[in-house]
Parts: sequence; C-alpha cells; structure tokens
Amino acid sequence: MHLGTRFHLVAAAFVFLTVVTACSADDRPTLNEATKQLVSDGDELLASSDMTQLGTAKATERADQDRRTSCAPDEVQRFYRAEGNISGPPDFQSPATTVALLKGKLRFMGYAEIMDESDLEDEHLGVAVVRHATTRLTFMIAVRADPEPGIMIVGKTECYPRGT
Repeated sequence: MHLGTRFHLVAAAFVFLTVVTACSADDRPTLNEATKQLVSDGDELLASSDMTQLGTAKATERADQDRRTSCAPDEVQRFYRAEGNISGPPDFQSPATTVALLKGKLRFMGYAEIMDESDLEDEHLGVAVVRHATTRLTFMIAVRADPEPGIMIVGKTECYPRGT
C-alpha cells in the first residue's frame, strides 16, 4: 500500500476512534476549558525534552477557531496542530522511536493509548492515538520517514454545541 494512502487511512481511523469514544456531556469540561487544556498540553509536548531530543516542531493551529469537521451540524470542536521534522541522533530518527517517545510524554500527562501503531506494520510510518479520560481530549501523533514534514501532531476536543 502506498505511504500516502496509508497515512490517509490512519487519519480516517483517528476520526472514527474519536467519534466512537465520545461520551455524554454530563461531566466533561466546557469547550473553553477543554480548549485551554488542549493548547496547554500541546505546548507542553512541543516544549518537552522528548521533542527537543527528536527534532523540532511548531504549532500551526492553536485551537483558536471553531471547526465542524466530523461533528453534527449544530456542533463544533477545536484543533491544535503542529508540524516538524526529525533531526535528532540517528538512533532516534525512526518513526516508531519518535512516536514512542512523544506518546510516552503524553501518557505521563495522563493520556491513554487508544490505537496501537503495531497494527500498521510499516517501518516508514509511526502513529499513536491517545485520549485523556477526564478532559476527553485526543491527540494523534504521526511520523513519516519521508517526505517532510516528518512529524505531525493533531489534538482535538470533542464536539460541543455551537455557541457554548
């Protein structure tokens, strides 16, 4: 299977997993609270020693606008996106190693893995999807061996009613 096609399949799986794992709105944070936590967690990941060992990445979207994406027509969600490149030591330059280190940082921050990259069995693509049970935020980390950008991080809130 072509690397680009596989990458799009992983992105589709990310959307599916997020929809399937959505919970009721009873005890979740507000959209504003979730957005603040999403940006905080994304910034912490980018500033972590794990990231600086691996390469560089910077935020390209900081959850500053409502998006409808896979939500119902009357709902919105927020996204945190970052892109970068692997530039660390040669033994850290594999997609699997890069994903494992970044996933480890998110797990330390309270996220649990909901998609295992071993399902892909692709040495040129590493992927992890993690979710925080309390904040209900989801992060996907995808690392490609080629082409750039090598590191792609997407975090997102659940869907919330528009205007909340």
